[in-house]
Amino acid sequence: MKQSVFQLLWCLAVVVISACGKGNETPEPPGPPPGNGGEEEVTVDNVSYSNFVGGLLQSRCSGCHTGSGAGTSRWVFSGYTSVRDNLTRINDVVVVRRVMPQNGSLSTRELDLLKAWINKGAPEN
Repeated sequence: MKQSVFQLLWCLAVVVISACGKGNETPEPPGPPPGNGGEEEVTVDNVSYSNFVGGLLQSRCSGCHTGSGAGTSRWVFSGYTSVRDNLTRINDVVVVRRVMPQNGSLSTRELDLLKAWINKGAPEN
């Protein structure tokens, strides 16, 4: 009987300790949108890889597409050249079918700027 009570108390202690600190954290506020560091506002008329798209892909895609993630069998994000070389694929899965990123589609603004950039011929600067 004493052993059963001891085991029950031990299990209860493990549950209480493991529950400490979970679920009460204040979520981090979202950071600034990827862009050009706050100089000129990025619009559909001036969007480029260097002032918006590179930061967008770095923040939203590189977590999986960096060479070691699960998504790297299809595409590895390694800068402008890899994006330009895979532009048709990126347009299809991100803009047209909206299946990427897997953790949720881009915002309307992000999609509009990405579409504009693609339609402008994907300028680097």
